[in-house]
Amino acid sequence: MGGNALKNTYTERKNTNEFLRIGKEIQNRISMDIKFETTIVKCYHTKADHGDLDLLIKIIPNSEINLIEYIKNTFKPNEIINNGNVISFDFNQFQIDFIKINQINWEIAQTYMNYDCIGNIMGKTFHKFDLSYGWDGLFYKFRNFNGRNSQNILISNNARRIFAFGDYDYDRYLQGFETLEDILKFTINCKYFDTEIFQMDNLKSIDKKRNRKRGSYHIFLKYLKDNEINIKYPFEKDKELYLPMINEAFPEVDLLGQLYDLKMKDNENKILSQKFNGDIVMSWLPKLQGKELGQAIKKFKESFDDDGDYRKFVLNACYTSIESRFMDTYNDRNYQE
Repeated sequence: MGGNALKNTYTERKNTNEFLRIGKEIQNRISMDIKFETTIVKCYHTKADHGDLDLLIKIIPNSEINLIEYIKNTFKPNEIINNGNVISFDFNQFQIDFIKINQINWEIAQTYMNYDCIGNIMGKTFHKFDLSYGWDGLFYKFRNFNGRNSQNILISNNARRIFAFGDYDYDRYLQGFETLEDILKFTINCKYFDTEIFQMDNLKSIDKKRNRKRGSYHIFLKYLKDNEINIKYPFEKDKELYLPMINEAFPEVDLLGQLYDLKMKDNENKILSQKFNGDIVMSWLPKLQGKELGQAIKKFKESFDDDGDYRKFVLNACYTSIESRFMDTYNDRNYQE
């Protein structure tokens, strides 16, 4: 993706006719050999040349096909790079990216990845509602008391409903785009568009690093600047104010109900971490550290019938009772063995 994955093999840009010819040849081979469904990621119609070819491959559950071995035997590349769900290799002096997509995400993955920067730009807008949009759908990321993401709640993987929530014209999207400018106009024609959220200085460090490498994103920023597009949408600083709006748009998810349950469990986890943790154990046994400390804590938790009993005990017991039970477990002869 992007045409820069292969570092030790010569590849070149291809004109659209060569791009389509190579793509069709690869698709035909896959269809004949392993019968996986594939689709080439779409770009605007007048694009003159291409740095790589992104091919989405629908992965059937429990499939025993080893794609890397298949690539080696079928296309005999000089170089293969496996990066997560993307396998990059060279074919006819051109970079090919096989992008593995789970069957359940097949439709939304195509929508997200088609037409280059649309999915990326939409994702930044959805982030203002505390939502995450990607190739696997629209999610709400629940963060625990430590501020870490602890659970992704699927809001929807239905493209039309996702577009409607963000005020994007899905029917217009389905028509495709003649030029890159058409794509940029599409992303801007949204009531939630806000020029400032896309500026490099306002991106998180990891997002800034990724977008510095994306030529289309720089073109997008230049387009905003050259056309003096400076639109401001009054987003709420407190993103929790958008929860009822999300809940109303996707009632079947019961987001508010799920968040209530998660927050209750998270409050319990916070109390558990305060009443029993490694620092507390070391206050009882200062020499117990490192691997031995971890093993002692694990043994203590395993001394209960299940996690529910452990949680119930710690939540309701006083510190003295917790210490007493821990020391009994630690000094137990079976534990020492």
